[in-house]
Amino acid sequence: MKTEIRSDRRVEEVVEYAPAKVNLTLSVGERRPDGYHDLVSLMETVSLCDRLTVRVENAILPGIKLQISGKYPVPNDATNLVVRAGEAFFFRTNERFGLSVSLEKNIPTEAGLGGGSADAAAMLRAMNRLSDHPLSTSELSSLAAGLGADVAFCLYGGTSVCRGIGDRIQPIFAPAHRFYVVVMGEDRVSTAAAYAALDESRRLFPVTDRSTDDCSVAIARGDMIALFNDFESVVFPDHPGIAAIKARLISLGASDAVMTGSGAAVFGLFPDAASAARAAAVFSDADAFAVESVGRYYL
Repeated sequence: MKTEIRSDRRVEEVVEYAPAKVNLTLSVGERRPDGYHDLVSLMETVSLCDRLTVRVENAILPGIKLQISGKYPVPNDATNLVVRAGEAFFFRTNERFGLSVSLEKNIPTEAGLGGGSADAAAMLRAMNRLSDHPLSTSELSSLAAGLGADVAFCLYGGTSVCRGIGDRIQPIFAPAHRFYVVVMGEDRVSTAAAYAALDESRRLFPVTDRSTDDCSVAIARGDMIALFNDFESVVFPDHPGIAAIKARLISLGASDAVMTGSGAAVFGLFPDAASAARAAAVFSDADAFAVESVGRYYL
């Protein structure tokens, strides 16, 4: 993914692309005393992107004005992670200036695709470039981790094993491109409810032991990978429409399919771009995207 930088005597502008993420694997550990759960996930960024345009409007008067466009509207106030990322950057660097930010939302919301986290990460990259890189890579990573569980991963993207609450990141070399179809139906899943249901189910049934490490080794070799997500066991019974999308993707030729995050989007792994495009075209009753894996940012 490339960054565009345009400038003249009056204005400086950076365009950043914010790729969605998918969880190729997702193991959810027991609930911790602080209320969080330890996770292990093999995550990858894909070519479905939001687009963030950040313009310096006033070098003296501070503030962030956010405008939203695209198919998936989100709030444009201080609750948006883009604004929170910008304010966090200002606080860390002790800089203040006026920014106009345009966010084109192409990633479905409430989908488990990390759109908000990707946008926040893109904002951090954009502001660091606009400010002539005052923050080091480790400082940006620390700032990202404080904004949300997936923001640190989205800062770099690519393919990584993420542990803890998503703050411990191990990049994986994945030589081959992968092709996916991402499908978002009408169902929406509450993340809090999904965690609560998973905690309750584990009082009654043992945890299935599945290895993210095996999947990361396979992806590094270019071998077949087995996708899994612990949330499926509690989400599918209440949302049969999501389970039906998974089954439909496999019937259309996906080697495997799985829900991403706590839902509600599902993606299938296809052998090539042509087969992915054909499968995506079948979903006239849902938002479907033929996408491919994208590489890591080097800040």
